[in-house]
Amino acid sequence: MTKFFRRIRQLLLSERRFGKYLPYAIGEITLVVIGILVALQINNWNQNRIENGIELELLIACQEGLEKDLSDANFNMNIHTEGIKAANYVIASLASSDAYNIDTIARKMSDAMMPTLFVHSTSAFEAIKSKGVNIISNGDLRNKIIEVYDSRYRFFLSSEQNYYDNIEYGIKTILPSRFEEAYNNDLQKPGLPGSIMPLNFEALKSDQEFFFYLKTLRNRANILLEFHYAQLQSDITNLINELEQEIKLIEAQ
Repeated sequence: MTKFFRRIRQLLLSERRFGKYLPYAIGEITLVVIGILVALQINNWNQNRIENGIELELLIACQEGLEKDLSDANFNMNIHTEGIKAANYVIASLASSDAYNIDTIARKMSDAMMPTLFVHSTSAFEAIKSKGVNIISNGDLRNKIIEVYDSRYRFFLSSEQNYYDNIEYGIKTILPSRFEEAYNNDLQKPGLPGSIMPLNFEALKSDQEFFFYLKTLRNRANILLEFHYAQLQSDITNLINELEQEIKLIEAQ
């Protein structure tokens, strides 16, 4: 089309017909402008397509990482549930005059003091930050991703570390004078069953310091399970669901 206008322009100029040349000149300029705008539009479309592809990859990676985190959280919650039951068993046995099985007591003590740590990954979130968080086009989803990784995880890990420190405190200061050994686990059996054998279980029945420590450990485990883990589990589950919806929307575009 531009070649057509160029030929007409050259013909009109050669014949000195300036009045008729002006509309053709305007038409040629208009075509050039339209061409530039179309090129810019295509370039913007290509750029948006590339960014959407990157966003989709990041959202999928985030979803997959959170699903693994949720699996680990659920696993740990089961361990804490059993640990609380075990602590209650030992506490009840200490308060009772009924006969007891010392091997069962030793196993329950090990279960009550089983440490767990939340194994999680933040690689997807770090990738999002490296690209710039605005790569996530959905503002609400973007804020929720930041809230889970930057706030919920940080708060949870701090609370979990406090609980783990309480176990280590007991291993170092409370148990040595009252039990044979700690972390005596059978690594060849499922669940890694352990045994923390009392030196004198009857003496523990009147040991207020040990009573206080074991009850406090149980209470902290219950807070970690029913509050911190419950909130973590809920936040991760909700974010996974929202990521799934957003992924479907982008894939449908």
